[in-house]
Amino acid sequence: MQQNLEQRVAEHRRRLEEHFPAPSQPRILTMAKKVAVEVAMPGWQPKGWYEERGVKNLPPITFDEQANAIVECVRAGAAVVHTHPRDPDTGLNPMPHPPENLRHAECLEAVMDRAFEKVDFVTAHHTWAWDFSKSSAVDYISHTKHLLEDGKRKGIGNKYLQTAMIMTMPGYSEGAPLHTIKSIQEGVKFMEENGIKPMLSMESFAFPRFKQHLFDSGIAKMKPYWIAIQEGKHSEDQIFGDPWSYLAVINIMGLVKDTLGEDAFIGIHPAGRNWLAAATMAILYGAELVRVGIEDQFYLYPHRDDISQKASDTTEIIVRVIRALGREVATPEDVRKRTGIKLTSSK
Repeated sequence: MQQNLEQRVAEHRRRLEEHFPAPSQPRILTMAKKVAVEVAMPGWQPKGWYEERGVKNLPPITFDEQANAIVECVRAGAAVVHTHPRDPDTGLNPMPHPPENLRHAECLEAVMDRAFEKVDFVTAHHTWAWDFSKSSAVDYISHTKHLLEDGKRKGIGNKYLQTAMIMTMPGYSEGAPLHTIKSIQEGVKFMEENGIKPMLSMESFAFPRFKQHLFDSGIAKMKPYWIAIQEGKHSEDQIFGDPWSYLAVINIMGLVKDTLGEDAFIGIHPAGRNWLAAATMAILYGAELVRVGIEDQFYLYPHRDDISQKASDTTEIIVRVIRALGREVATPEDVRKRTGIKLTSSK
């Protein structure tokens, strides 16, 4: 009787192993790395846009409100912050070009200083400027240099500029500055020489531009390259419907992975109705950063009209997705270690 039972158990185990091979399979490490959450605050929409939809506390306008919104997002899980500051006097975003360029820097610093008093985060701002009286091309150096000098003067080094954006954004409208090959190369050189990690923000169709003129040329030297893939914005909108959103994300991330391997820190900046689907697909496919926030994501879900009631809503959503998929949420220090960012002051 005992022998018969043992034989039956052995046979059951054999059949189990034949039909349930998971225990013998190796771990799949696509999602093994931590995911950094970047938040884009305070957004572009006028205050009336939210008020018309019944929300009275967005977007943040005063410096304290903007800083507190950043703090709220960081405490919800964001490690990286991207800000187009608002001028409290107008409620609008001062732009980094004449005559508002210095006001843009003043507002950015005022918001960052207040937020840094409460939380730590990696700064990832748009610091390029333009002056059509001199050139139609983007100037990646002048405004960046001004912010860097202010940081040094205050004793905080590159804290305002831990990473800054280099972009391939096309100029399809009249009056848009041009992100030329020369301006991109000059910007990367200046940033790397001054302890700023370039965030290479690109549309999927523009990846060959970075490959040829930054990587193959040897201009970009700070590895891993921080690649921020734009989906649903900057004229790169292949994610407005499914299943194309998933295929678009897999296609461009696969191309970057195959081309750069471990030399790439790949993030996605999704926008529009279908941002959550694109973000989730990117997390499944191993993205190490996802950008959320009220700058690009007006609606919380693709199939509903819900909008943010507070600054951290999309941060909280993506943190839940990351953790539900078994991945860890990266801290600011995790991001610096992974990308090679070094603060030039500990203040």
